[in-house]
Amino acid sequence: MMIKKFSLKTLGLLCMITGTSAFAQQKLQDDTKNMEVTKYTVMERFEPGLVLSTEQRVELKEAYKAERKLRREIIDTLHIAERKREKLLNDLAKNPFSARLSRTLAEIEFED
Repeated sequence: MMIKKFSLKTLGLLCMITGTSAFAQQKLQDDTKNMEVTKYTVMERFEPGLVLSTEQRVELKEAYKAERKLRREIIDTLHIAERKREKLLNDLAKNPFSARLSRTLAEIEFED
């Protein structure tokens, strides 16, 4: 008797979860269909000289990705404890201007 009650409660819970997720997916699909993109931002309308062009933004993004890749390679080649390496990689991903990461990269001596 107790097993039947448990399974009915579980079945009810599963029905509620699947119904909610199906509703959420339908709502998401409706929102994406109605989404409009504005051609200009407010900043571009009133101060177009302050906003970087698309090409400049792409170049900056590529430069940033290259810098992150280089820093990651440097961190991977350091002879440090694994725990410190993980902290540095976490800093690189979440807070690239952290004191720990800056201090570590400043202490490196490059060899030619």
